[in-house]
Amino acid sequence: MTIAAVEGDEIVIRVPITALAYDPDRRGFIVTDAAAFAPHVAREICGEDMGERLWVDWLVEGAIIRAAEADAPGIKWDDTSAEDQALHEAENDQSS
Repeated sequence: MTIAAVEGDEIVIRVPITALAYDPDRRGFIVTDAAAFAPHVAREICGEDMGERLWVDWLVEGAIIRAAEADAPGIKWDDTSAEDQALHEAENDQSS
């Protein structure tokens, strides 16, 4: 199952409603009607933390950093972070 995909000029994240009832770690409640519960989960995904930052921002920022660190195409390390880039390249050389 693909959760995130590029569609046109957007990255689209889809979570199947059936995934809402999946409970491997016992949340303390059971989802009995995933379709009724889904709009409320969507609202919370769009919600903000106490610092007025969207909850989904943390997910997106983490994914951006991991993609860059994995040498994804389409980026250029900026000159002000030359030390970070040198460390990154040294780590890659060691793993090759």
